[in-house]
Amino acid sequence: MAIPKNKEELIKAIVDNYQKLRAELLTIPPDLTTTKELEGHSKNTLMSINNLVAYLVGWGQLVLKWHDKKNKGLEVDFPETGYK
Repeated sequence: MAIPKNKEELIKAIVDNYQKLRAELLTIPPDLTTTKELEGHSKNTLMSINNLVAYLVGWGQLVLKWHDKKNKGLEVDFPETGYK
C-alpha cells in the first residue's frame, strides 16, 4: 500500500481498507471469532479475531485523542501514558 500524499488520499485509503477488512471479517463464522490462532503483537502470543478488532479500535481511539489534544494546543503523550 502506497503512503497517502494528502488528506484526500488518506481518507480514500482509510475507506478502502476498512471496506476490505469488513468484507473479510464478515466471512468468519461468529463461533470462530474467539479462537486464538493469529500471531499476537507480543512475542509468543496468540490472539483472536475479537482481540484484533479491539486492538484496531483502541488505536483508532488513541489517534482521535491525539488529534483532539493537538487541536486544543495540548501536549500529546505519545504513544500514551502507561503504554508498554
